[in-house]
Amino acid sequence: MINNIRRSSKPFERCGNAGLQFDPTAKEVAILDRSGRAVWSQSRGRETSPIRWNGNDLQGQMVQTGDYICKIVYPDDKIAYLPFVFMKP
Repeated sequence: MINNIRRSSKPFERCGNAGLQFDPTAKEVAILDRSGRAVWSQSRGRETSPIRWNGNDLQGQMVQTGDYICKIVYPDDKIAYLPFVFMKP
């Protein structure tokens, strides 16, 4: 079966002063700390807008400045792990 899903050349981009907007084809995104623990996650249901993360953890608190890993799950169940540095505004 040929998969015609087109992925963005940029899996995420800055969104405002603090936060990220992810590839519109992503169906699930998680932000992981250095130990691999999810500090935030969101799935896209039937919405067509991209998933956005504003820098907050699962409890609604701004995460600390530091190294994180972005886990992006695509509709074909391929997974991308991308390291990044988050800096508080």
